[in-house]
Amino acid sequence: MATSNGKGEKVSKFETLKLLEKCRKERDDAMHRESVLREKLRQYESRMRSTEALKQKLKTMTMDNKELRKQVKALRTEIGLECSPKFNGKTTKDIINDLHEKERECSSLVEKAGKLSLTIDDLTSELANTVTSKTLLEDQVQSLQQNLKDMTNNQRRLLKLWEDKKAQREQFALPAITQKPGQKPFIHKAIQTEMSISSSQKLPVNAFETKPFSRDNDKKTVLDKHSFPTYGNGYHHDKKAFMHDETKGIQN
Repeated sequence: MATSNGKGEKVSKFETLKLLEKCRKERDDAMHRESVLREKLRQYESRMRSTEALKQKLKTMTMDNKELRKQVKALRTEIGLECSPKFNGKTTKDIINDLHEKERECSSLVEKAGKLSLTIDDLTSELANTVTSKTLLEDQVQSLQQNLKDMTNNQRRLLKLWEDKKAQREQFALPAITQKPGQKPFIHKAIQTEMSISSSQKLPVNAFETKPFSRDNDKKTVLDKHSFPTYGNGYHHDKKAFMHDETKGIQN
């Protein structure tokens, strides 16, 4: 009996310790769960406070938005947007989007205007160069016209002198007419000899020389490449004919 009692006492102590250990473990788990729940509760309360603040802020913003809507509506009516067919039925957001689109178009137009300004500058420079070239060409044309005029005058003088010489040779080539004693020799009044031409009417030595043509910076233009073959050939032809007639007249 004593042995069984001692054994029962030992078993009861073991069970008591085991039960105590179990209770301690449950207590620790409960305390851990309590701490976790307390943390969750604290976070929940913090979220609730944040939510309340956001709700209050949303309420304030809603009231401000209503007030702004009233002001926008009053301004739209004041500036006539409500009556304009372009803005009739459009919200403020649509109008803002349209304004942004217009701003982008303006930026694009400004960029194009800058490019056009550069193009205008280039064209202005080319125009200035063209005007300068035109002035040079006009000067060259005037010089050529003056040379042509001088050559034409020289040709006319040469032809006049040649005709006078020809008439003089024809007069000398006629058979001699017997004159009566005391009669003055017959002289054709239209014939001009070198003796009958005054010194003021005689051509200078360099009458047939052309003026030198100056070229600016040795640049050849289109007019420099053109010559006057008809006039030049006619001039040389008349000169050769004149020389031929001179030789023939001397032989006669």
